Amino acid sequence: MINIRKQINLPDGRGIIVRQPDMKDVAGLKVFFENLSPTSIKLFLPHPYTEAVLRRRIERSVNGDDRVYLAMLAERVVGYFFLWNFREPVSLLGIGIADDFQNLGLGRQFMALLIEDARDAGRDGIELTTMLDNDRAFHVYQKMGFQYLGNVENIQGDGLTVVERAMFYPLKENAQPMKTPHKCPE
Repeated sequence: MINIRKQINLPDGRGIIVRQPDMKDVAGLKVFFENLSPTSIKLFLPHPYTEAVLRRRIERSVNGDDRVYLAMLAERVVGYFFLWNFREPVSLLGIGIADDFQNLGLGRQFMALLIEDARDAGRDGIELTTMLDNDRAFHVYQKMGFQYLGNVENIQGDGLTVVERAMFYPLKENAQPMKTPHKCPE
């Protein structure tokens, strides 16, 4: 049985279902990644999209270690977004959207859902990073309430270290960002 978290109606009337993944979604996630443009891959490469890594990400979600969602249009994955280390006081947020579904306001809706999940779970806050040249996302995050912390070195999914903007969304008074470097959970 599919556990639908939310339905989002697009301006053209199509409906997107937001739900948590299961192991049957590995192939669809691989296709999602393979169809991202080089620009989107540069901006959103949280981890390698091998079958083994995808299975670990889904297993962590099923176990409650991470909060992972897929945005589905019929059988197609059009969004992949998450809070890694969901059991920790501060989780790490990531959002990836298929190229042909960008600029439809989905990122804000995905972010709002993740913020709600973290708040409901009693978390202290949420962190994220964004590429230095991704001004559009940076400004959206600021409008959603994320505070710019400064630039940090971050290890991308391909293993390369890049400099990114670190941001923090406090959910509790006096909440503090993570002290450890950003990285994909094992």
